[in-house]
Amino acid sequence: MNPATLLEALIEELRKAGRYNRNDQVAPAAILWPDAARRFEPLLPHLRGALPVLTLGAYKPQELTGPAIWIRCAIAGTLPDLALPEGVPVVYLPGVEKTQLRAVQECSDDLKPLAELQYRGVFFAHENGKDHTPAALLSQQGLKVAKDQASQGALLRALGRVALEPLAELQRHPVLNAEIIHGLLNPDPVGRLLDWMARPEDAQAQMQAEGTWLAFVEQCRQHYNFNPEKDGLLSAALMLGERQGKWSSVWERFAQAPQPYAAIAGPLRQAKPSGLLAAYPESWPQDNQEAEAQLRQELLRLGTGSAGQARKSLLALEAQHGKRRGWVWARLGQAPLAMALEPLAHLAEATAKPLGHGLPTELAQRYFAQHWQTDAQALGALARVQTAADTAAVEAALTAIYRPWLEDAAKAFQAAVYAQPLPHPEIGPPGPGTCLLFSDGLRLDVAHKLAEVLEGEGCEVERGWVFGALPGVTATAKPAISPLAAQLLPDQGFEVRLGGVRVSAALLRRSLEEAGLSVMVDTQPGDPGKGGWCEFGELDSSGHTQGLKLARHAESLVRDLAERVRALLEAGWNQICLITDHGWLLVPGGLPRAELPQHLTEVRKGRTARLKPGASLKVQKVPWRFDPLVEMAVAEGICAFEEGKVYEHGGLSVQECVLPLFTVRRRGQPSGLAKLGRVRWKGLRCEVVVEGGSGREQVALRLAAADVDTTVAGPRPAGQSLLVADDALEGQTAFVVVLSPEGRVVSQLKTRIGGE
Repeated sequence: MNPATLLEALIEELRKAGRYNRNDQVAPAAILWPDAARRFEPLLPHLRGALPVLTLGAYKPQELTGPAIWIRCAIAGTLPDLALPEGVPVVYLPGVEKTQLRAVQECSDDLKPLAELQYRGVFFAHENGKDHTPAALLSQQGLKVAKDQASQGALLRALGRVALEPLAELQRHPVLNAEIIHGLLNPDPVGRLLDWMARPEDAQAQMQAEGTWLAFVEQCRQHYNFNPEKDGLLSAALMLGERQGKWSSVWERFAQAPQPYAAIAGPLRQAKPSGLLAAYPESWPQDNQEAEAQLRQELLRLGTGSAGQARKSLLALEAQHGKRRGWVWARLGQAPLAMALEPLAHLAEATAKPLGHGLPTELAQRYFAQHWQTDAQALGALARVQTAADTAAVEAALTAIYRPWLEDAAKAFQAAVYAQPLPHPEIGPPGPGTCLLFSDGLRLDVAHKLAEVLEGEGCEVERGWVFGALPGVTATAKPAISPLAAQLLPDQGFEVRLGGVRVSAALLRRSLEEAGLSVMVDTQPGDPGKGGWCEFGELDSSGHTQGLKLARHAESLVRDLAERVRALLEAGWNQICLITDHGWLLVPGGLPRAELPQHLTEVRKGRTARLKPGASLKVQKVPWRFDPLVEMAVAEGICAFEEGKVYEHGGLSVQECVLPLFTVRRRGQPSGLAKLGRVRWKGLRCEVVVEGGSGREQVALRLAAADVDTTVAGPRPAGQSLLVADDALEGQTAFVVVLSPEGRVVSQLKTRIGGE
């Protein structure tokens, strides 16, 4: 059987040396293996596992190593605590020549106990009588080693690795030279070099412990014209920064994945030539640092001119500094302002396009289709900076271009709402398999980012929008977006009642559960056989506590929300409908103060207040969602009634009032679950259009959507009209429902019998 490795070949040669003819010979007492040059010493740990190898040396019985007399006793079997493995003992003699044992009388005292074994044992030697060498052993396996000193030295240094390499792999090379052998020890010389430059003392100690340090030094000398022991770290840093010859590939490796080697920045900083124009300015960290400082000052100066001038300046700065996002220092997080400049440049273009004027629905549609990206770019710029100085620079840029755009958009929307009040949101109870996922403060731009994450992970997202309830504070807007909205009555302040009890979060969940929904908190999977209600996310609370830092936290909050959506889909829910109560404003520099006398209000929030009856104020007012006779004051533009606000909601702006209504499904899952497309009345005949589905659904008209006993028309196949036979029902509220083939409600729409 052919050996698979050089180690196996060596073991076979040693075993062959101990073979004898049992018919006319006795077993040799030992195999003496002199190795004057200690060539095979690295292989001893591997050999001891296969053969009974005893080594001449300091007394270490646990390693089968000891002086000559101890070895003699071990072979004789007189050591009670030592039991050798089966086979002829191999006595390895490092630093000893065969001739030292030949003349017994002249033998040194430390060898004399072993000299006698040459007569009862055998020597391990090449067939030509000379000592075995690694090169000769490889030659027996058909492998050639280059005869130059570098290759022969490399073989000895790398013997521990070469001996374990499959011979078939070694035989792929006609001649094993120093470069091939060093490659076995350090198969990634570029990575080794960068690792040494990042932590020279630790890396050297590690390589010395592995026995690869000398090979590494030789590789550096041959490939990079550099000797780590003689030239030092700063010489390597200079060569790396100047990227001459093969150092160019070292730089490319560093630039592609610099995180493990971030400490190289220090030597590069020290090694930069002074007084010379560097060929590669991106090589030197101080050049990037100076550019960041310059950019910081330019951004801080943007507030001295008009918004138009600031936009032009931002685009010019992007042309100057944008290339630094491709530098290694950006990957190491050392160019935050260059990174923030990308969304700022997009923001400069976006804020040049006003939201415009029109009806509330027209403005909302424009915001939903395009202008949400303006808010997303502002949030993205803030998310890329960490320090107070960098945040101040980005804040100055946003104050120059984003703040005026926010103000104009808010005033345009307020004028539109003054001319045409907003309709109330209507979210009916979800059918089986559909979960309403309520996330407090899920602003439209953040919801779009969430949709992008989910779509990138195999989900389909149907994006839509709805107006929020006024005012957009949680106490009002959350109950108003829930399926219980029609049952709620007004209470004090912004609060509402259900069954005579003020609504709290716990009461809302309990009431939804009593209405037949599966209500989930934390990570509960719920029951997909019912409709579902789930609450998740902390955007609003983070905004109130973090202010501008919300921008950095929003990305992790989006990831958490995406994980919750995926978990619900994996738990068996057919679709997840994302809903929220309100959006918000995040205003760099803070929301300006709007005066509102405290004595004229019953309760006041940052952007809205409930006025006392009869209070006369020159402020925009909107009717309360749950009592149109109650007036709610809203702050003008982007103002707030309280000082020092950076994050706030409750007023009139597209950011606060145009809410996401997104439906998430697994990719490839049929979207219907059929859906009602249009309902139209002709007298007491109701024409129903159903979209999607399997074609086997039915439609019906019920006074209570989930109660089959209240059916007043149908069920009939989808697409057919429904006729109400009892004309006494005309004018009553009812629900058109779509029923699955199994009879479950999969879509519904509130209507008035006979039409409006």
